[in-house]
Amino acid sequence: MFFVITLLEYLSEEKVMGWNPIMYRLYYVLMPPMVALMGTGTLCLLAPLLGSRPYWKYFLAYTISVSIPLFAAGMIAPIRMELFSRGSEIVGDAMPSNVRVFSPFLTIPGGLALILGAIYSFGLDKSRKYNLLIALGGLLLFSTGLRARFGDPAFFCAVETAGTLLLFAGFLSSWQYIKAREIKNA
Repeated sequence: MFFVITLLEYLSEEKVMGWNPIMYRLYYVLMPPMVALMGTGTLCLLAPLLGSRPYWKYFLAYTISVSIPLFAAGMIAPIRMELFSRGSEIVGDAMPSNVRVFSPFLTIPGGLALILGAIYSFGLDKSRKYNLLIALGGLLLFSTGLRARFGDPAFFCAVETAGTLLLFAGFLSSWQYIKAREIKNA
């Protein structure tokens, strides 16, 4: 999903293709569930530390139950394409409010689960420094998304790129950490 969303953002640039209704709809209905799924993944990884309750399964069910109406409404909603003539910033203004209402119910809890889960994991084991990269990357993505949501898309692409690179660096570092731990325990 992250790849598809990033590809759509790239293609949306005026120098490449610019937005069209199908691209914008796909982008809008995939982005919030992707954030929530990243939070779900974080909760799943933390499951052994959170006791016997499968919180990630509850959060996954919640994500699916909110994503279905978002997808259904977003794929048929009228798009205000005239708003894209002012530039290619990724904001939800072109989508009607009856679709936009679903987004915060996925992005806020998903983003918080990702960020707070990474911080919690680092707090339990300070040797897992990769969690700081993940938390910072998530925080950058979360904050730039909120700013865009409230009408300030300035530096959206730059901050989003920085956040994505930090997330990726954190994930790569986690693999190195796991490999090093496995070699040590072998």
